[in-house]
Amino acid sequence: MLPHPAHVDLATLVATHPDPFVVHQVNPGDSVGAWTLGDAVVLDGNRTRGGVDDGRPGLWCTGPAVDLDPLMAHVEPLIPRPGRVSVEETSFAALPASWRYAPSGHWHWMLTRTAPRHVPGEDAVTRLRTEGDDLADVDALEALLDVANPGSFARAGTPGVEGWLGVRDPEASAALIAAGAIHRDPDGTGHLRGVTTHPAHRGRGLGAAVSAALTRWALAGAAGTATLGVYVDNDPALAVYDRLGFTTHHTFVSGRPVPPPSRQ
Repeated sequence: MLPHPAHVDLATLVATHPDPFVVHQVNPGDSVGAWTLGDAVVLDGNRTRGGVDDGRPGLWCTGPAVDLDPLMAHVEPLIPRPGRVSVEETSFAALPASWRYAPSGHWHWMLTRTAPRHVPGEDAVTRLRTEGDDLADVDALEALLDVANPGSFARAGTPGVEGWLGVRDPEASAALIAAGAIHRDPDGTGHLRGVTTHPAHRGRGLGAAVSAALTRWALAGAAGTATLGVYVDNDPALAVYDRLGFTTHHTFVSGRPVPPPSRQ
């Protein structure tokens, strides 16, 4: 019989767990608690990673189904109504009843620790002015994201974003036509976010050039690790990340459980 689940120390969890997602992606300072069983983890944490913390639990459920499925069943009474959930694809069918949802995201979590080969066009990628006292590129970046990637999890000024790289169009008053950001995690891992190419300039390898430059920047952090998330049906991006040396470590299904109907 499984022991009753209990909170584990978050700093110890991050320092000792074998899963690179836990080691590199979990922010103890932005997390509430975690439970473990074997190699599985249910974490209420990283609440502000995808936006503003609305005060409700945000669950990350990782690990092999043999451990994760029973662990989720034991944790459900402690967190009966989470605000959002990301669970391993292999355990989606085993979600407890009150955690179930219509999927809004199906994505791979990928990692590399090896610098990529030089990509054509990479020399045209430059640092954008979006931080500190120099915000000269903020309006151009926001305009690009509004057109090409309105659902981006990263915007100018998003907490944790270390900075942005971009490509300008030399034939159109140096207009910004591609961009991407690095989110720096507490251990120094660099996470690629918001990689975007203007629709009129797709097919030219700009996304690959920006991604390669971002990967080098990410790897320069203390952890020597670059990570990213990409939707499973984004074949062009997956081909780019494969060429850059990223490998898939987890495939998650994400969503927001439907709240119970209000009582009249």
